Amino acid sequence: MHRSRAARLASALVVGSALCALLVGVAGAEVSPKAPLRGLVDMGAYRFVAQGGNPVNMIGPLYKKRGLFGGIVVIATWSELQPDPGAAIPANNTIDRMLAAVRVYNQKFPATPLAVKLRVWAGFEAPDWAKALDGDPLQIQEPNNGKMRTVGRFWSASYAQAWQSFQQLLAERYDSEPLIHEVAVTSCMTLTAEPFFLATDAVTLDALHAAGFSDAAYRTCLANAVSDYSPWQSTVIEFPFNPFRSTDVQPWQSDLAFTKNVMTACRQSFGVRCVLDNHDLDYPVLSSIRPLYAFMKRLGPGIEFQTYHETPKYWDLTIRTGVRVGASSIELWQDYGGFPLLKSRSRLLKWGDELKANPTP
Repeated sequence: MHRSRAARLASALVVGSALCALLVGVAGAEVSPKAPLRGLVDMGAYRFVAQGGNPVNMIGPLYKKRGLFGGIVVIATWSELQPDPGAAIPANNTIDRMLAAVRVYNQKFPATPLAVKLRVWAGFEAPDWAKALDGDPLQIQEPNNGKMRTVGRFWSASYAQAWQSFQQLLAERYDSEPLIHEVAVTSCMTLTAEPFFLATDAVTLDALHAAGFSDAAYRTCLANAVSDYSPWQSTVIEFPFNPFRSTDVQPWQSDLAFTKNVMTACRQSFGVRCVLDNHDLDYPVLSSIRPLYAFMKRLGPGIEFQTYHETPKYWDLTIRTGVRVGASSIELWQDYGGFPLLKSRSRLLKWGDELKANPTP
């Protein structure tokens, strides 16, 4: 179905207005930004996604690769950190415990310390009270295994307000934490920690559309994701991008122009603190991702990646691809194979050095 030129222009004006509004949000107070992560990064816990329950963060695999990684991702969930509406973030939570473990590691290996990227999952890991805002939780389907998950109306105003309030609490607690160099954007997520990823199976889309979801609502949510993280004043904002996929019509259609607009808005709002990311790094590069990588390279550093496969078939070529696009860090999987299978220290050291040689903002 082809929209008229007038309809496309009207849609572009709506999105453009939302993006322009974002540019006002974080201007003002001058703060000293933290440095982005450099080199190889441990992607952190992931088994909880398939097994359920809260993430189990582990630093043990890095002791076996000590001196070769520059950072680790600490994973937490919204449901774990705020089980009740408006509740304060509890003491000694999974973030605090993992920060303590990183401090011990850094004391033992002060010449090659770890920095932390914080990634807090929402989507199916949102608290029950948030999933129930404006209606019953929605049943959606994992595309890989058919497992059913529940999510809330992540595009609604009440859900967005709750998420923004939660980000304010997180920033008040952790923005000044020197170990946390980056926080990952997870606004609008459903099944993965990627705001621009949405399963396109009939079960999922029928459930979402029946609850009021639309392309326009999704675009607004994604456009506002930048301002969701405005409470973070010194921490680097890592935003994972994919080409936008419209779902109001079938088959779904790609809209890279919208993604480019959000990327540009992130850079205009956060400046050097906006790091562009993508979680599909592979060799050969997916054809749908190549134009995105070209635009990332055009915008320049900071750029980061996460490998698409747990254990890439072509490790060296995959890392080299990320380096050529301009990445200064790449997340490697800790679970389901991943970097623990790599035995050559010289190989890992070479990858880390190549990434560190790329410029950061």
